[in-house]
Order: sequence, then C-alpha cells, then structure tokens
Amino acid sequence: MASTTESSSPPQEASLRNPFDPDINTPPRNRLHERINKRRSIEENQDRSLIHGFELRQHAERFLLSNDLSSLQEAIDEYSQTRNQSLFTIFKSFTLHYPNAFSFKLIKILKLQPNLQRRSQTVDLLKVEFKNPTSRMCSIILTALKNPLLYSLKVESEEILFRSLCEMIALFTERLYIFSLGGWEELLEYVCDCITGDEKLENQKGLMMLMEFPVNVFQDREFWLNQGNLYRVVLSISKYVSSMDQELKALAYDSSISLILLSNDFLKNEVSNSLLRNLLNIIDQHGEEEVLVNRINRLWELVKLDDGSIFMGKHGEVFWCMIRVAEVEDVSEELKIVSFNVIKDLYDGNVITNLSREELKRVLVVAINMLSCIVDDPLWYDVDHENRLTAGMADAYYRGVFLCNALCFDGDQGVFVPMAIETITMNYASNLDWKLRHAAIFTIGWIAEINFKGDMIQYFDQVASLVLKLLDDLNPRVLWATMQAINCLSEYKDQLMLAEYHLKFLAKLVPISISNSCTCLQLYAVTAIHSLVKQCGLDKISTFGEPIIESLLVLLKHEKQKIQVEAIDTLKSFAVLTPETFRQNYYETTVEALKVIVFDEHSLPGPLISAKCLECMVYLVRKVGPDNFKEQEADLALDQICRCPSVSIDKFIHKLVLMLLGSTQPHLDLAVDKFKDDNDKHLVETMIVQACNTFSYCAVRSSIKFSLHTGKVTAMFVRLLGCSSFQIRKASILGLPNLLLSLKVADKKIDAKRGLTFFVVQALLEALKKTSSSFVNDQLIKVIADGINDTARKIIKIEIEKAQEVVASEDRCESLPTEDTLQVVSLNSLAID
Repeated sequence: MASTTESSSPPQEASLRNPFDPDINTPPRNRLHERINKRRSIEENQDRSLIHGFELRQHAERFLLSNDLSSLQEAIDEYSQTRNQSLFTIFKSFTLHYPNAFSFKLIKILKLQPNLQRRSQTVDLLKVEFKNPTSRMCSIILTALKNPLLYSLKVESEEILFRSLCEMIALFTERLYIFSLGGWEELLEYVCDCITGDEKLENQKGLMMLMEFPVNVFQDREFWLNQGNLYRVVLSISKYVSSMDQELKALAYDSSISLILLSNDFLKNEVSNSLLRNLLNIIDQHGEEEVLVNRINRLWELVKLDDGSIFMGKHGEVFWCMIRVAEVEDVSEELKIVSFNVIKDLYDGNVITNLSREELKRVLVVAINMLSCIVDDPLWYDVDHENRLTAGMADAYYRGVFLCNALCFDGDQGVFVPMAIETITMNYASNLDWKLRHAAIFTIGWIAEINFKGDMIQYFDQVASLVLKLLDDLNPRVLWATMQAINCLSEYKDQLMLAEYHLKFLAKLVPISISNSCTCLQLYAVTAIHSLVKQCGLDKISTFGEPIIESLLVLLKHEKQKIQVEAIDTLKSFAVLTPETFRQNYYETTVEALKVIVFDEHSLPGPLISAKCLECMVYLVRKVGPDNFKEQEADLALDQICRCPSVSIDKFIHKLVLMLLGSTQPHLDLAVDKFKDDNDKHLVETMIVQACNTFSYCAVRSSIKFSLHTGKVTAMFVRLLGCSSFQIRKASILGLPNLLLSLKVADKKIDAKRGLTFFVVQALLEALKKTSSSFVNDQLIKVIADGINDTARKIIKIEIEKAQEVVASEDRCESLPTEDTLQVVSLNSLAID
C-alpha cells in the first residue's frame, strides 16, 4: 500500500534556475570552432577578383619578402609587355593585403630611375595603391615615402610621364593630409618654384601638379598667403595665358580653374577676377574646335560647382563670351551646345534686361540658328507616334528654345518685339533653308504667346501678314510651325476680326484639312481651325461655316484615329459656341454622320471613337437638338422634376434607346477586364456612364414610352452592378430608382411588369447592402426607400385584389378575413420572388 501511495502522489516541481546566479558555470567555449567560423566569414566576404590567404603568401614571398628588387622588376616588365591579367591580379592583391611593403618597393624601383616603360608602369601601380580606399598604409611608411617621391618628381625629364606622375603624387599627398601628418611643404615650395621658373619642363610640372592638388593642400594659409606664394603663382599663370606657347597656355587654363576651386575660401576678389579673365580671354582666342570644346566644358564644371561667390557680378562677361563662341560662322552643333550649357546654368535675367537693340539682335540671331538644329525625321509624319512633335529636334534646338524664352520674358519688349519682327521678316521668312524658316515662325509664335496684350498688338498686322504668307510654304514642317503660330494669334480676337485675318487664315486652312497628302498637316489644320472658331465664333465666320463642317464630316471617316478625335471635338466645340446656328444648319447632318460611325456593321469603331461619338451625340441631342431639352434637377423624390421642359422627347425615345444599347453592348465586359490598356478602360467607362445617365434621364422624362425598353435597360443596369468600375456601379445604382418610376406608370397589360419590378427592387436592396460609398447619402436612400415602398404597396394592392377574385370565383358569399388575404399575398409574393 505504501508503494502504491508513493507512486500515485504527484511529482514535485523542479525549481527554476536563476540565470544570474554566479555559482552557475558558463559552458566552456569552443575557441577552435569560433576561429573556424570567423575564418569562414572572412572568406565569404572577400573580393573574389583578388587573391587571398595562403595562395597570395607564396607570391609575397617571391616579390616582397627579400630586399632584392629584380624579381618584382621582371614581373613589372612582363606585365608591361604582355598585359598578363594574372600578374595584375597579384599586384592588386598586394595593394589590399601588403600595401606598405608593396608601395615601399615600388618607390625604391622608381627612385632608381629605370627605363621609361618600367617607370611608367611603376607609377601606374602606385596610382592603384594610393587610389584604393581600403588600403591600410601606416603613417611611418607614408612619412618615409615623401622624399623618394619628391626626388622622382624632380629628376623626371620625360614629358610624357609628367601627367601620370603628378596624379600619383597628388593621391599620395591627399593621404598625408587625411592622416594629419603635417602636410608636405617641400612639395609645395618645389611646385611654386617650377611655376615661377624659366624652364618650360619645370613650368609644365608645376602647372600639372597644381591642377592635380587635392583641396587639403590649400588649408596651409601660412604658406599660400603670408609667404606670398599664391600671388607669385597667379602672376605667372597670367603670363602663360598671353604666351604664344599653346602647351603652356592650355595648362594655364586648366590650372586657373583648379586654383579658383581649391583656394576659393581665401582668394581675394581681384585675384579671382584676374583668373576668370584669363579663362575668358583664352576662350575668346578660339583655336582648334576640339580644344575649345574641352575648355568650355571645364568652365561649365566650374559653373556647376559655384556656390554663388566665384561668378558673382561676372554673369555678363561669361554670357557674352559664350555668345561670341556660338555666333561664329559654321560653328559645330557640339560647340553650340557646350557654350549654351554655361549660359543656362549661369543665367541671370538682368543680363538680357539691360541689352541694347543691337545686342538683342545678336542674341536673337544666335537663338534662331540654334532653333534651326533639326532634321526631317520620318517619325514626325506618324500621327500615332507619341513623340512625333519632338522627332528630329536636336539638343541644340532646346538650347535655342531656352535663349528665345529668355529674350521674350526678360528682354525689353518695347525694343525686342519690333526688332525681332523686322529681323525675322527681312532675313528669315523667305530664306531658302527651310530649317531657318521653321525657326523663324516658331519664334514669332512664342513672341505672340508671351507678349499677349503687350507691344505685340502694335505690330499684329505685320505678324499676321507674315503668317498668312507662310501658309503657302511647301515644306510640311514650316506649315506645321505656321499653324502653331495661328493658334497663338487666335488669342488676339479683336485684331484678327478687325482686318478679317481669321477669314483669310480659314480660306487656306480648310483646303489643307481636306486634301493635303500629309496626315499630320490635316490634323494640325483642324486644330488651327478649332482654335480660330473657338475664339471668333461660328457665326462670325458664316462664309466658311458650311465648308468647315463638311470638311470635318469628311475627316470623321479618316483612317487615323487622332484626326477623327480632333474632328469630333471640333464639331462639339462649334455646337457649344453657337448652338442656334449649329441647330439650324448642321445638326441633322452631324448626328447622322456620327450614327453611321457608331453603328457601322462592317467596322466596329475602337473604344476611343465610340466614346467620343456617343458623347458628342448625347450632347447634341440634349443641348442642341430641335427639342433642346435641358438637364433636370431632382428636387423632390422620383417623380417631381423642376424646370421640366415643355417639349416632349417621346417621338425619338425609341431611336435614342436603341442607339445607346447598340453602342454600349459591345463593351459591357469591362468588369472582366477585357481592355488591357488603362486609357481604353477609362474611355469605355466614360461611355457607359454617359449611357446610364441618359437612360435614367429618359426613364423620367418619357416614362410611358421608355417602359417598353425597361427590361433590356434593367438587365444592363443589374449586370453593371457587379462591374469593377466604381463610376459605372454608381451610375447603375442611381439609375435603378428611375426605372422603378417608369415601371410605375407603365401599361398594366405588360406581362413582365411585376417581375421586372421585383427584379429592380431586389437589385437595389443587394446594391445597398454591398455599398458603403459616400455617394449613398440619406437623400438617395430615402428616394430608393420611397420607390420600394410605393412599389410594394401597389403589388400588395394587386395581390389583395387577386385574392379576393379567387374567393369570388369559388362562389363564397363573404370575403376572406384580412389575415387570410395577407397570407395569400405573402404566398404569391414568395412565388414571384
């Protein structure tokens, strides 16, 4: 029993161990395992392009361990001759793992002054070493290398090696300053002596070294300012600028830029101005184009690095220096671009503001020459290409646009506008080069657009005459630019109509829009016509009203969609601007033409054209047509319309409903993402929403006539309730109550009336359950609820009457009790449901 009792007693819980108890011994560390993991981690993070560990050690023993330099020199020579990549990999690996020993040996080789090939390769390897940011050189080695490097620089006499040697020493110098090892004043003194000396080779060394110096070098203000070394250097550089020696002049240019950048913190204004004048004077001497491009690019780099202090007050000097470069006859496009890069990044509007007439003319000529940098790209003629308008326009063209805008915005318009119009008329409008004519008419358009209601008005007649003349140009690009100018001139409505220029323009634009062989020009002609009619009104151009409409109706059948769209938009714009004139003369023909496109059995139009045609037709029917009914405003519930028009739409409701159903039916699969393109989806969505709104409107305005079509429309609305588009679902939900109203007044003989009513009510209830959008507000819910209640009352009344008829048919003398009648109604309702 005792054993049984013991076995049945619960086991005692073990006490929890305190992890902070000092008596607890920590588990022994497996240091071998840790070392293996550490080694594995290091190996995984190593650069795979280099050699590491034991593999590299054997090479180090061969080239670096002994004091003998011969093996390393032989390897350097072999690499120079064969470009053996395995050797170069070894050298790069040395820079990472043995930077001190490797650099020390290389400089010892360099100090021996070996042959040129070996010296050159040694300098290149030292550049790799000093350029490597991961190289871990100790300060003792850095200090020890100073004198051998300076010695190598002093004794080097091969000009071909100067640049590379100076780059390497500059990288080493930067290391010295990073490690705060006291700088390198001996090198600075030698460089200053070289620049101010009389030996050309020494001058070259000094200037190259100055160009390569890191910014840290100029932290030593004592050396540069107090000892006067900076002024010695600046005076010598100014002397080289005016020298006939082109090599020294080029080095003086580059070193001036370096000196301005490096010593900007303590450089006095007069010294900085002197150096900048050196740069501009050298550029003004032009010389070889390739050299000039490089010099201006260096100046551009200086401009981009300027914090506002370097070029303060010097914008005008730089601007005119670049203009002088760009206005040289037959200057290359590349040179134009680099000079305008400087102008653009250093632009100050005050430079243009204060220019005289002759100076403005010089700048305008340069701008037009830049604007003429275009080619006749075939892409420009493809109206369907998204970048057609910029096809063929070179980079220099956009620099010309910038300069032209600067003249239009910042120039003295009282001086610039008449000068520009005169210059363009005299020198460019009839130029044999179509590119210059193109640039000239574009400039006219910009002046007209930017100077609207300014001085341009005084010279409008001269400009309009020039534009009218260029409408006869045979070059398509020039014609296009002219039409763009007409779009700008159309804003000057009073001036246009005063001399009937709008009629003169239209007389040339209408034939172009119909018969021109260039599709692009047809499109732009329609756009220009649209712009003129929009400003002047169709009634003001009645002479051309019929030809314009006829041309637009012809363009509705054009093979290019963009032209069709522009024609539809223009037709609608005419109807909006002058509804009375349009109704009397063009309504019937326009609507019929749109119908033909939408209901073409042989060629179903694309989504964009369908949407545009439908939108235009709906607008014409609702706003312009003979009945001219207006948008109703729902003031009360379903059946009370404020300001309801007196004219009935019953006579064409049948055609309108069939037209809308026919146009929307092919695109009802939007909910299942039939259209992959987002633009097409948006267009189809707009078309279907517009159709739903029109159905809803007609259901209220012509309830009895519309009820004949309620079944098809209801089926469409209910289908659209499941659509992925929020706008389509919204239009459907808002339209269903109006369908209830139409069913309410429908003929009782319609068999499907009750079923459709239940169908609509059920759809509304389901839609309300699933919809939490903000558009379902209290007012809308009340409208829907009233419609449902009213419908339910009518159905209950009908069911009661039917129940009573059943009782009467069974020859009962007394009517059923109310409860029994309601039960019959309930059963019938369930059956219908």
